Amino acid sequence: MVGRFALTASPDDVARRFTLATIDPFPPRPLILPTQPVMVVLAGSEGRTEAFLPGRAALLVRWGLIPGWFRGEEQLPALFNARAETVHDNAAFRGALRHRRCLVPASAVLRRLDPAPRDAATPKRREAGGVRRLTMADAPVFAMAGLMETYLAPDGSEIDTAAILTAPAQAPDRAVIDRLPVVIASEDYGRWLDCRNCGPGDIADLLAAPPLAAFTLSDPD
Repeated sequence: MVGRFALTASPDDVARRFTLATIDPFPPRPLILPTQPVMVVLAGSEGRTEAFLPGRAALLVRWGLIPGWFRGEEQLPALFNARAETVHDNAAFRGALRHRRCLVPASAVLRRLDPAPRDAATPKRREAGGVRRLTMADAPVFAMAGLMETYLAPDGSEIDTAAILTAPAQAPDRAVIDRLPVVIASEDYGRWLDCRNCGPGDIADLLAAPPLAAFTLSDPD
C-alpha cells in the first residue's frame, strides 16, 4: 500500500508538469498521511469536479475516498488506496474509475523495502525500519493515478475525497516490495483524465506499477 508520500516541488514546478494555468501557493510537505488534505489534478476548471471539461485544475481533497453511496454517520471508510487488479469490480471505486479519475502529484513515496540486511544497513536506515524514499530522477514531481468522489455528509456539506491506485510490484521486484503506486506518464495524462472519451477499458493498460528501477532510492530525511 501507499500510506506516506511527499510533495516538496514548488507550485511553479507542479503547474508546469501538469499544464495548469493557475495554482495557489502551497508550502513543501515532506510527509503526507491518510485523512490529510492532498492535491489532485483533474480535467475541468474553476474548481469544478466534473472530469469531462476542457483544461486542468488543481483541487485539495481529503486523502481517503468515501464512496458516493455511503450514508454512515459514524465511522467513515479509510479507503486511501485502491487495488488496480480489483478496482473494476469494487463497488466503492467503480463509479470513480469511470467518471472521476484524477492525478495525485508527488515528489516522493515513502515505502519499506524487505528484506533489508540489518548488518549492511546504515544506522539511519536501521532507525527508519527499512523505509526508503522513492523519487523519480527525471522530474521534481510525478503523477500517481487517483480516483475521486464527492461525499454528501449528513449535515448537507460536501467533502471531496480521493484514493491512490496501487498495483502489484513487477516480478523482479517482489522480493523486496509487494506493491507500488500506479504512476501515469506525462504522455498519458490526457487519456487518464478524459473520462468522457476513455472508459475503464481504454485505460486498463495504465493500471500497472512501474519497475522499482524507475525510482531513485534514498534514506528519508
